[in-house]
Amino acid sequence: MIMSSLVVIGGAPGSGKTTVSNLLYATLQSPMIDFGDLRNFHLDLFWKKESESEEQMSFENLIYILKNYIRNEYKNVIVNDLQDFRVQQIPQIFENDDYIIATLVLYDDEELKARVLNPTRDSGFRDVERALAWNQAVIERPTLKNEYKLDNTVKHPEETSRKIISLINSGCNLNL
Repeated sequence: MIMSSLVVIGGAPGSGKTTVSNLLYATLQSPMIDFGDLRNFHLDLFWKKESESEEQMSFENLIYILKNYIRNEYKNVIVNDLQDFRVQQIPQIFENDDYIIATLVLYDDEELKARVLNPTRDSGFRDVERALAWNQAVIERPTLKNEYKLDNTVKHPEETSRKIISLINSGCNLNL
């Protein structure tokens, strides 16, 4: 039985968050919020007008939306495209809720570079050095409560999606 209220997909740009989230969305048939899309109410798609105050307001809006889904007993609400410092806030904000954090990491810098610079990529994010530093910081930081760092170096998003569904189904993310 699938029982998580919230499924957070974290990771650096190019780690496969959007692809894996879309696969989860298709399988779980649950709401999905791409924070990048929510940010676009205030910020530029190509990351040219990034500001702390507008990012904070967008994040507060996201939390309100997620809490509303949880209050209305939705399950497996997928959220992605959060900066890592926001992912690190999830355990405190949702401490009384069921959630899982699946953080995608890559162990091959060349693969991450290729993904970030891929011209067919839907994101406007192209800062390779920032993506590499972000990925390394995620790998090195302590694992969060209910977080699972998943190696997504090899391009098998279906397998990564299945791993996440397996984690959800195992009930390992319950905050009791």
